[in-house]
Amino acid sequence: MNVIRKKRIEKELLKIISSTVEFKLRDKYLNMVTITQVIISTDILYAKIYFNSPPNRNHDKIKEVLTKSSGFIKKEIAKAKILRAIPELTFIYDETEDNVKKLDEIFEKIHNEKRDEI
Repeated sequence: MNVIRKKRIEKELLKIISSTVEFKLRDKYLNMVTITQVIISTDILYAKIYFNSPPNRNHDKIKEVLTKSSGFIKKEIAKAKILRAIPELTFIYDETEDNVKKLDEIFEKIHNEKRDEI
């Protein structure tokens, strides 16, 4: 598959899935959930959907609710008519922000230790 086409499809899927989760799914666990990235396989049969939520939320429960709602999300993708076959959706918690916070804490600690040495 053409790389440009793949990126365009991923971008469109991100828009559709984000708006569906934000506006059409009504579940208390999906408040403040953000879809951060969509990665599709080269044959467009599978899609990995990365999501993020506030740190005090149960990520496993959010993943479970999103997985249960995948049928509805697939119907919304089908309505957009951007693909002939709708990919199988897999939801994954995006740990990027957590990793950034950990790195910030490490850098802050190193900075404080160097400041104390001087």
